[in-house]
This record gives sequence, structure tokens and C-alpha cells, in this order.
Amino acid sequence: MSVLRRRIISGLVYGLLTLSAVYLGGLPFLGAVLAMALLAGREYQRMIARRGYQPLYVLQLGLTAFLVLGAAWLSPDVVIGGLVLILVSTLVWQLTRMTSGERPFVDWALSLSGALYLGWLSAYFVKLRSLPGGLSWMILALAAAWSCDSIAYIFGRLWGKHSFFPSVSPRKTWEGALAGWLGAAIVVVVVGQALGSSIAWSLGLGLVASLAAIFGDLVESMIKRQMGVKDSGRLVPGHGGILDRVDSLLLTVVVVFYYVTLVPGG
Repeated sequence: MSVLRRRIISGLVYGLLTLSAVYLGGLPFLGAVLAMALLAGREYQRMIARRGYQPLYVLQLGLTAFLVLGAAWLSPDVVIGGLVLILVSTLVWQLTRMTSGERPFVDWALSLSGALYLGWLSAYFVKLRSLPGGLSWMILALAAAWSCDSIAYIFGRLWGKHSFFPSVSPRKTWEGALAGWLGAAIVVVVVGQALGSSIAWSLGLGLVASLAAIFGDLVESMIKRQMGVKDSGRLVPGHGGILDRVDSLLLTVVVVFYYVTLVPGG
């Protein structure tokens, strides 16, 4: 089976599973988001371990789960209080590993960064889906990220000539990025119209959400480049790992959440 065919089939399966979880909402959606964040977290740990760092598995995965579940069941004050307590206690614990051959603070900081990157941002999936009309907002977020990725990939492969952020991802081009940005904005307008949103409001959402998708992809590319890996994993045939599939969504859902809650007219 060709790489393109595997990519299409696995992408369709992944998309159907994602849409099913989004449609069901509630505990099935919460479970799917938690599984996504933890699997992506394991991929992140493997990446930093390749560079000789020692990820703190309990800190990163435990904090990731706490942030995702806290978005559903705890108040923001409790989540912030728990986060501070975890950070202080684990940092103090790292003092016991302070030997000449180890880098306890760097290991702690990288593990903390992974938890915030994957746990805190993943929590916005739960927050967005829990809003009134959350199903529609999640569909718009998916439409923005998926269409931006697909259009940018196609245009970049066919017509891309000028590198976009070559120090981070040499294969990405300005032609692909601009096509993905504008094309996704149009897709969001069409989907937004179908869901009852105004053209102006949907266009604004499409422009900022697709821009977030582009930079979400670049953030993961930066991590992979620094850790010397091509893909975060192999769980999704033709696409890489879970993190490779959700990187653009991690920033997109945050932008959509605040756009929906702060900009009237949706």
C-alpha cells in the first residue's frame, strides 16, 4: 500500500473517531481527550529521552491528567492551587537528585513544559465542548485545523517553492502556508454559515483559528527538530504519532474558545 493511500485511510479513520467523540460529548469525549493527551505525552517523553534527558513520568503524565480532568470537574481556583502545589513539591523533590552526573532542574523543566503543553492546552478541548453550543464550536475548530493542514500540504507539495521557517521545518513553504490560511478561513465561513453564524464573525474566526493551526504545527516541528526526530511516533500510519495529528489543534481550540467567549455574534 502506498504512503498516500495509508495516509488517506488512517486519516479517515482518525477523523471518524474524533467526530464520534465530539458528537457524543460528556464522558466519552473527556475520555478521548485524556487518552489523546496521555498518548501524546508518552511520545513527547520518548523524544526528549532520545537527547539524553530523563523525563519525570509521574510528574508529566499525572499533571497532564490533572489539568484535563480538572477542566471538567474542578473550579479554576482549585486547578491553579493544585498546579502550584505540584510544581513546588516536585521541584523540592528534585533536590535529592542533585549529583554531578544529572540535570534535575532541566529534567523537571522539560517534564513540566510537556505537561503544560499537552495537559493545559488539551484542557481547552473540554472547555470548548462544555460551552453552550459546544458541538458547533468544536466542529469549527476541527474544520479550521484540518482544512488548513490539508490545503497547506497539497499546495505546498504542488506549488511550494519558498521555505517558510526553514530553521524549524524546511519542507513547509510560504505558498502552502498562505493557501492553508486563506483556504481554511473560507472553509470556516462555509461551515459557520451552515451552523448559523454570520459571515463576518465566521471569517474572523477562520482567519485567527487557521493562523493558530499553522503555528501549532510549527511548535511541534520545533520540538522534533531540537530532539532530532522526524515524527513523534508511529501510531497513525502515514501521519506519524498522535502528537503529529493534534499539534495544530492544540492552539486552535484555545483560540476558538476565547474567540467564541469574547467576540459577540457567533
